[in-house]
Amino acid sequence: MTTSYQNKNGVNPYLQQKILSASPNQLIAYLYEAGTTACRRQDKEKALKAVSILVKSLNFEHREIAGTFYNVYRHLRRQISKGNFQQAESMFSELKTTWSQACKVV
Repeated sequence: MTTSYQNKNGVNPYLQQKILSASPNQLIAYLYEAGTTACRRQDKEKALKAVSILVKSLNFEHREIAGTFYNVYRHLRRQISKGNFQQAESMFSELKTTWSQACKVV
């Protein structure tokens, strides 16, 4: 017997609480993790969704930094679209590691 931790709306309340209580920096790390997992499963739709949310999170008031991340995300999107999941997974993983170190996010 498997136990599902989903409420009547199909949402895992523990995951929902984790997301709702996360800092903006933690949310970005979670998106990198979700992208890594999606690529590992070769789930193009979820991987592209993670990239889309990351692009929407960019703050273009800081043009140089945002522009750099935008170009990385654009390249990542191309790799996923071409089905290069291994390379995209590696990129997501490296981004998460670097982001977590820079922001001291667990």
